[in-house]
Amino acid sequence: MSKLTEVELLADLEKINDQDRYHCKTTYDIFCHAADEYAADIAIVEHLTADRDEVANTLTFATLAKKLNQTAKLYQSFGVERTDVISILLPNLAETHLSMWAAQAVGIANPINYLLQVDHIVEILNEVKSKVLVTVSLDQSTELGKKVHEIIARVPSLEHILVLDNRYGPSNNNRITITDFNQAISTQSSERLTKNSQPKADDIAMYFHTGGTTGRPKVAKLSHYNISFVVQVYAGFNAFQGKSAVLNALPLFHVFGVIAASLSMFFVGRQVVIMTPEGFRNPNTVKNWWFFVHKYQVCWFPTVPTIISVLLQQADEDIDLSCFEHAACGSAPLPIELKLSFQRRFNCNVTNGYGMTESSCVVARVLPGYDVEGVSVGNGIPYSRVIAAHVIDNKISRVCGSNEPGIILVKGPNIFQGYLNESDNEGAWVDGEWFNTGDLGLINDLGHIQLTGRAKDLIIRGGHNIDPQIIEDALMAHAGVLQAVAIGQPDAHAGEIPVAYVVVKDPQQTTAAELLHHCQTHINERAAIPKRIEILDSFPLTAVGKVFKPILRNKATEFSVNALFKANNITAHVSAAFDPEKGQVVHVQLSNTQDKEKVATLLIAVPVLVDYKTTL
Repeated sequence: MSKLTEVELLADLEKINDQDRYHCKTTYDIFCHAADEYAADIAIVEHLTADRDEVANTLTFATLAKKLNQTAKLYQSFGVERTDVISILLPNLAETHLSMWAAQAVGIANPINYLLQVDHIVEILNEVKSKVLVTVSLDQSTELGKKVHEIIARVPSLEHILVLDNRYGPSNNNRITITDFNQAISTQSSERLTKNSQPKADDIAMYFHTGGTTGRPKVAKLSHYNISFVVQVYAGFNAFQGKSAVLNALPLFHVFGVIAASLSMFFVGRQVVIMTPEGFRNPNTVKNWWFFVHKYQVCWFPTVPTIISVLLQQADEDIDLSCFEHAACGSAPLPIELKLSFQRRFNCNVTNGYGMTESSCVVARVLPGYDVEGVSVGNGIPYSRVIAAHVIDNKISRVCGSNEPGIILVKGPNIFQGYLNESDNEGAWVDGEWFNTGDLGLINDLGHIQLTGRAKDLIIRGGHNIDPQIIEDALMAHAGVLQAVAIGQPDAHAGEIPVAYVVVKDPQQTTAAELLHHCQTHINERAAIPKRIEILDSFPLTAVGKVFKPILRNKATEFSVNALFKANNITAHVSAAFDPEKGQVVHVQLSNTQDKEKVATLLIAVPVLVDYKTTL
């Protein structure tokens, strides 16, 4: 009998209704299931330093479930009800798991990127009307402690703060109670919640903020079934790996680290090894990564392209890595050369999945036992639908044919319940049922999805639409390049021109001129050949390991304006910033007020907003 195609396999799976196939309908069900099935097994291994001789803290599934129940009952003692919000402002710790999953059992969990600027954190807390905050401490000698004091002053809905270190209390504050987290949960019952007080499938489990790199973060509403459905699908895809431990250094305020790399592992009784509170931001995590892969006999781990690049630069050690077979890459497009280099060096298989907060982490994945060409992200997961389409005024004008590019639209049990702020939902849905991912891509006859870029990332050069990935792929094919990002640089004549920033293996061996020549010979689309290439030591990154493009766009804008001024003998200080409401803004500080009119004339055709500052 011939092997089923991916499309046939998915159709065969869907002969059983998803509600019948997946029995856990809530995240609380998942922990109850794990405690029943794997009570004595280790659930969490916590490394605080990732030193090679560190003795880790551990929690069994039975203990984890009991502590979750204790935490949930502590929240209830604070008066938390089903629609109340518990915000978690913590690095990667065992307590992050306890506070987050218990919050969903009795209310709504709201994990927040603790590295965000305090204004963004306050904005999220006020938008969700947070009642309880869980954080490290109120020590004002730390960055996070300072933020918490500002939060207390600026978030009126907040009633309770739980801290891991209770030595630093605020003075003269009668509105908020400050409680020691671990001490307080130890006084609560560890019995399971009564059936009536347990969550239901359609209850909102989490408020996840998206982005946080530019502008006001949106808050996405994920239901219990959104999350538990994806968890069980993802666990099924990974079943062939058995119960191998998993190293998780992804942040626990992001869906990849929380849902795919943690809860899906708990569901099938696998150890989740927390690789320091800072995750990949801790130098020890990367330096000792392969030591811990061997120590825990890890056959699979989740990662992102930037970390794959960093691990490739690690010096060889005499460590037996025969246990390691698979890496799952996500969060950003994976360049084909980076994928192939990693596979060759570590004799492993690398797959790049596709997902987002709004899809409860996963839209598509390479199915086990199947191969895909190039950088395809595989097939849409079971029970979901993924199409490429042409969209006009939030309506599908035409569904694309096989291998025809369009905007990727998705629907299914994995798709979230919309944004908390109703204004954010405008334009998010096509024909009222399809979520508009904002990604460009194509789908072949096997259902394989290949992403070709972001609709909003298109470089528009004199009306010519350029996909940045064309440039990035060409640069990544050069043996000396580790990372590449293409950006649209503002231009007075063309609106935008393509430029590229790269990180190279050896700046002495690979020059910008050489890379520019490489692009000229490897990019067929003439308009896409970058006008300028700049070599950087490293790229600015978000907390989840994505390239922080706004800083690179600011850098390109400053270069463009400074070059224009230099050519016209104008002395000025130029700084660029992105404003979510105004777009790209250039701040120009002139030393001579008489130059203002000349500058205004020069910049009139440049697609930026100019803010003048005059120094007398």
